[in-house]
Amino acid sequence: MNKKAIQEQLSQIQQHEQQIKASQHQDLNPIADLTEKLVQAEEQHQPAPVIHALIYALHRIFSSLVRQGRIHGTLSSSSSSSSSSSGKHAEAVKVVRDWLKEQYALFIDCLLARLRRPAEEDDDASGAQTELDCLTILMSLVRSESEVIRSLKASSQLGTDGSHTERKYPAAGFESSTFLKLVKALLLPPADHPPIPISVRAEFILRYLNFCDDIRFRFLKDATFLCQAYNPESNQAGRKKKKAKAATAKEVSEGQIKGLTRNLLAYLEALTTMPTRVDELNQFWTGKPQDVCPAASAKRKSRGASGEAQSRKKPKIASDGSTGIFDDPSSSESSELEEDAPGEGSKSGPARHPLLSLRAHQKAFSECWISLLSLQSLAEPEIKRVLNIMHHQLIPHMPDPTILMDFLVDCLDYGGTISVLSLNALFTLMAKHNLDYPDFYTRLYGLLDASVMHTRHRARFFRMLEVFLSSTHLPVNIVASFIKKIARLSLFAPPGAIITVVPFCYNLIKTHPTAMAMLHRVPSGDAGSLKALEDSDPFKPDEPDPLKTDAIFSSAWEFVGLRSHYLASIATLFKVFQEAFDKPKYDLEDFLDHTYSSLIDTELSRTVKKPPALSLWALAYKEPLLAPRASESSTPKNKAVVVDDIVSQIWKI
Repeated sequence: MNKKAIQEQLSQIQQHEQQIKASQHQDLNPIADLTEKLVQAEEQHQPAPVIHALIYALHRIFSSLVRQGRIHGTLSSSSSSSSSSSGKHAEAVKVVRDWLKEQYALFIDCLLARLRRPAEEDDDASGAQTELDCLTILMSLVRSESEVIRSLKASSQLGTDGSHTERKYPAAGFESSTFLKLVKALLLPPADHPPIPISVRAEFILRYLNFCDDIRFRFLKDATFLCQAYNPESNQAGRKKKKAKAATAKEVSEGQIKGLTRNLLAYLEALTTMPTRVDELNQFWTGKPQDVCPAASAKRKSRGASGEAQSRKKPKIASDGSTGIFDDPSSSESSELEEDAPGEGSKSGPARHPLLSLRAHQKAFSECWISLLSLQSLAEPEIKRVLNIMHHQLIPHMPDPTILMDFLVDCLDYGGTISVLSLNALFTLMAKHNLDYPDFYTRLYGLLDASVMHTRHRARFFRMLEVFLSSTHLPVNIVASFIKKIARLSLFAPPGAIITVVPFCYNLIKTHPTAMAMLHRVPSGDAGSLKALEDSDPFKPDEPDPLKTDAIFSSAWEFVGLRSHYLASIATLFKVFQEAFDKPKYDLEDFLDHTYSSLIDTELSRTVKKPPALSLWALAYKEPLLAPRASESSTPKNKAVVVDDIVSQIWKI
């Protein structure tokens, strides 16, 4: 399309908009022309300036109609007249409103479809911002709808005498169904459409999800609804599917459910602004809710007064049978304040809106994560991503983190890298939330296999292992089993892992001096070969219980063998076990990040004070071995000296 045709299209769009404004929104027929042009522009891939002008023209028109209440209707408590003229007028208004709703829904669908369109499909470079403009328009419409519907509902709650009727919560928050459509488009795109571009996702996260408390709260609620609706294993699947049929026109495929899992995890990973205090709930896209609902507050006050009178008549009986007569009154008052804090769903406090309740936000956050983890389409890489952030991004913001125990236990039994990654979150639950996990050290001991020494999360595993074994109240049999198993695995481990073994075992023996007997004990039997050492060793490597391995009766002969390691730095490190244990504990962090590349760089950058001898000829004549140059190789007077040296032959290869 040339520039002249584009200008004609833009002028027609402007004429339609001016026609609606001139009639003061009485002549609404041009709306159908504009929506039809927008649909055709999307199907025919017209230039971005035309689409840009269409969506903004329709946005201005529909925003004005929404604010006037001509799309969502009027909620009135007064009785309507029964005359025939008013009935015909109401019927005509209803017909126009239904038609406007159809056009408005068509406009919303076009905006949602435009969100999934990558910028590189546009003919013009200016179309790179079209999908971001659609997101901005959608969020603006969500705000307008919420404000109008909220005001209509608030006015409908007023009685004839001006008093408020009973209501659970004050009018506030999202009253728009458009936001659910937007969340569904972001998380569950149709099978025949491309996914949402990364630019749209980043814009939504940065500008809305991580900034506005009400948007975050509603997003978590809607995402939970989608996960439970499309999860057949969910406990609420039967009830949610009835609502899902009304919200969805067709059944989603397995690929779409995988897309839902992948997309929702990306949004939850980027959610870094969860509130930790009530005063942090101060950013609202649709306006701050009222603190207290007058009618519900009055009813709760009367209920609280009657409850207080009953409590005075009859003392409360605790679970241990005591009435609390001789308890400290200050402690009882503080406990009552903690239990019945206003705004946290208490019975005696005022009816505060959930958007102003910290516990409501945490509950929505917890339910969203649990519904995501319950999906059967969660792949192994996605489970690893969840475990990487669980201990610092999930657990601190959940009202009851112990609900994650089943998921973490399944991950611990899975084996491999997933088991290693689950340790951090599991330890956080045990240390900070009093989680009692039986046979923990037995499961931890089962993770010690050859793959641990080669995994990329080896450093994280040894960090957690040092914390788990740092208690001086552990039985020495358990500590000795871990030392012996790690020493046995180090015989076949890469150099980077062996370097970690030395400070780890040294610190364990310093913490548990009883295990030092393993260093002083001489191997029994014929110790002429490795096979003989393994056969005569009382240690039971196949025993899963660390209390029954008899490692405390064994010897650490593996450390003696590693003194002869081919890498000189490792051989020098293991000599620390034959010296007196008078050194302080090592800082394990200094030994965790070694790899083949770091070891090679260390060896190549080392300053050699005295060059090593490469041949007997160099030792005898103290002359360097110089390779002949290409220009001098043909001359008879500069003959290369041929030395029968294995090192020289290797370097030639």
